[in-house]
Amino acid sequence: MFDLLPYNTFGLDVKAYAGIIVRSVSDLKTVSAPETLILGLGSDVLFIDDYEGLAVINAIKGLEIVKTGRTYQVTAGGGVVLDEFIQALLSYGITGLENLSGIPGTVGAAPVQNIGAYGREIGSFITGVEVYDLDTHRAFTLSHDECAFAYRTSVFKEQKQRRYFITHVHFAFEEGFKPCLTYPGLDNDPSLTSAGAVRHRVLALRERKLPDPRFVGNAGSFFKNPVVDADKVATLKETWPDLPVYPTADGKFKLAAGYLIDKAGCRGITHGHAGTWEHQALVIVNRGQARPHEIVSLARYIAARVEELFKVTLIPEVRIFGRHGEVPWERV
Repeated sequence: MFDLLPYNTFGLDVKAYAGIIVRSVSDLKTVSAPETLILGLGSDVLFIDDYEGLAVINAIKGLEIVKTGRTYQVTAGGGVVLDEFIQALLSYGITGLENLSGIPGTVGAAPVQNIGAYGREIGSFITGVEVYDLDTHRAFTLSHDECAFAYRTSVFKEQKQRRYFITHVHFAFEEGFKPCLTYPGLDNDPSLTSAGAVRHRVLALRERKLPDPRFVGNAGSFFKNPVVDADKVATLKETWPDLPVYPTADGKFKLAAGYLIDKAGCRGITHGHAGTWEHQALVIVNRGQARPHEIVSLARYIAARVEELFKVTLIPEVRIFGRHGEVPWERV
């Protein structure tokens, strides 16, 4: 059996039937199993059972930077730690991802969820993703458009693409600092005049609001911020005038899931050894020796309370895995 405890930040005591740590593309040529699970640091996953197949851990490193005119073309290995990647970019004077500072996980996992924070999404900077198909043992590159980035999703979450092992990610960054300061905590603060200052502020905000998975098991935001239309916003604002609302590019609006969960009375609650974080209700934590069923039960309770109070459906942001692979929320 292969221990998955180091590869899930929830800190759940789960195992896979077997495992392999991949440090180069050539290592993938030996991977052959009917059931294969691809992992980085496991910062966006919830295991609800032991996995009965092969766990393939992405540990491919490397960073390449080429400047053409005013554009930096950057390639990073899928196993590079995301925050270390952002820090390295800033050391070269390359800006754009500073709003994503402190998000746990790897570069290879970031496109799958199209991770985002404080008004920025990583997909906006990705020009291509190199993948290795574990079914056909063929390597190729998907363009930005082929990745189909959207809010907390991408083509990599579709069933047939779950056998794609992301070996490298290509980025493009324009020279010069163009701040994104629209979210609370940044709020067009005139003192944030550099990417380094923004990174420092974001890290401070995250430290104040979010638990460090090194010490408190969690997978970050458990639920996505729900997206609704203008009529729903108007209805909710009648009762909840301070409800945070963020417009999206397609004319709809994102609601702050943490606010909904908080107002539903679910901040700081505990079920068994699982609970919601006292400083950010959107985060479900392992209070010590939590079992998967405790986390699932708590999440179901939270979603039901929000549905009852706001008539808004919460959908998990975390990816959920059972004995045979990823499981849709409605089947958990």
